[in-house]
Amino acid sequence: MSGDAGYLLVADAADARDPAVEAALAALLRSGWTLRLDGFGLRILTGPQFPWPVAQVHRAHALIGEWRGEGAHPSAIAGRFPEGRPLGAGLMSEGWGAYLMVWRDRDGHLNLVRDPTGAVDVVWWRRGPVTLVTDCPPPALDAVLPDTLAIDWPQLGALLATPSLLTDGLPLQGLTPVGAGCWSRPDQDLPDEPLWRPADFVRRGADDAPDALVRVVDRTIDRTMRSRRRVVSELSGGLDSAIVAGSLRATGHAERAVFINYYGDDAEGDERRYAEAAAALSGVPLETVRKPVEAISDADFTTLASGLRPALQGVDPAYDRHAAGRLAALGADGLLTGQGGDSVFFQAPDPLVAADRFRRQGLRALNPAYLAAVGRWTRHSAWTVGRLAVRGRTQTGSGPRHRWLDDAAELTPAKRGQLERFVNCQLFWTDCLRARQAPLLNPFLSQPVVEHCLGVPSDRLTLGERDRGLARLAFSERLPPLIAERRDKGDLSHFYGQVVRDSAPALAAFLLEGRLAAQGVLDRATLEVDLDPARLLWREGANAPLLAAVLEAWARHWEGRIARRRTEVARQPVEDVGV
Repeated sequence: MSGDAGYLLVADAADARDPAVEAALAALLRSGWTLRLDGFGLRILTGPQFPWPVAQVHRAHALIGEWRGEGAHPSAIAGRFPEGRPLGAGLMSEGWGAYLMVWRDRDGHLNLVRDPTGAVDVVWWRRGPVTLVTDCPPPALDAVLPDTLAIDWPQLGALLATPSLLTDGLPLQGLTPVGAGCWSRPDQDLPDEPLWRPADFVRRGADDAPDALVRVVDRTIDRTMRSRRRVVSELSGGLDSAIVAGSLRATGHAERAVFINYYGDDAEGDERRYAEAAAALSGVPLETVRKPVEAISDADFTTLASGLRPALQGVDPAYDRHAAGRLAALGADGLLTGQGGDSVFFQAPDPLVAADRFRRQGLRALNPAYLAAVGRWTRHSAWTVGRLAVRGRTQTGSGPRHRWLDDAAELTPAKRGQLERFVNCQLFWTDCLRARQAPLLNPFLSQPVVEHCLGVPSDRLTLGERDRGLARLAFSERLPPLIAERRDKGDLSHFYGQVVRDSAPALAAFLLEGRLAAQGVLDRATLEVDLDPARLLWREGANAPLLAAVLEAWARHWEGRIARRRTEVARQPVEDVGV
């Protein structure tokens, strides 16, 4: 997130304040930041574009963001559970949302609990007796950033290979990230304690009835919309966004949504007829916006380079700019999407769903008709599906991985795959121009829907032996046949190939002599092959150079800030004595 859309928490004591920190806070206030809370040794400031509320919710507790509960208020939970672990677990079991809970315990120690979606980012560092917590340090804080601040080049290289790591580690040394769903105690030198792990909900199980899924989706969208005045809802033409549109209508919130479809010039990227069918069934008007192929320059990436993490959601700058502009023009306070539905409803054509069924049902699962149906869906023979059902498959992946996958080894094969895809979907909460303009609202990646769908066996999610079969059945009355019976889906890989092809000269100039290449993170020979026009249009992964450009712009920005900071800090003692 950018500095002006962020927050800052300063934990100190009135008799132990740092002059440099106080000067930085004064600069922030002069630039338009607001002091939202000052008490019990905590000060919370927010930038002029910060989209979330800040409130004191108990004696020494504050909530940054939005917690949505069915029953007890966060103040009641804090009153019942004075200790850190029970308090954090209570927040996560009795509600959900996008939030950071902060408080001083009875011994005066600072406690942080970050919500499981990770929608509000959190890093901290200490400066003497002062602890600073933020989602992105604005430039006014550069003088008080840690002396050890540096780019973690190996971590940046890991992101290039595995983008899903973006939401776990941090490619900046010197700042300590708080994991999503974790309880942190920054001033006690204790490791984060995970309070929410998605694999736990796979083991716990959930009601696999279609109406149960409808209830949890409608409840989630209803709670999300209650605090919204006006949202933009993307209606892509796919199943997931059509379910969102139908739920908005069913819960009475469709009138506060503006529905938009972005379409490409090629048949693979033009989903207008599907989106129009969904809009007609839900009785809502639909805006359609052409998504042209436009060459990208390095300026497109530097716009988003100031965030705490590389803005990988900004790899389509033309779309990002238009969507952010539409949010601004409407005064919208949210962007509602169907992102994440592919993961939680189980879209991937994975024959290992038969192995999950075999674990549950034994030999009864090897019904020839079932094996043949799964084979048709996944393009395998029935014999192959049967063999996989009995033998399963052992995950043998190597290299760095997200912490949420650490305890997933004993899960059934297809549920492990679903969990990996869910981890990848956490990118949908991260920085982009859209997120800087209004909160991202991804109901299918919110706690209630995620917990429910992870608990449903994969062969039940694919009811009817096809992708998202349970969701198709559950929401059948809200889906036009054109979408409910569809066997394919839109594909933007050719679109991105065209964008990279038209941008290849600029990308080559930006990357071949850039910092990633100089640090050995990016291989120049591989990049030259990746930018070959003959390979771009139809090769899977054609957007890889775009991801590299995002990382390059981010690295250049932070190298510049770190260098300027060191210069200013070195000059400061001389200035202080008037030399």
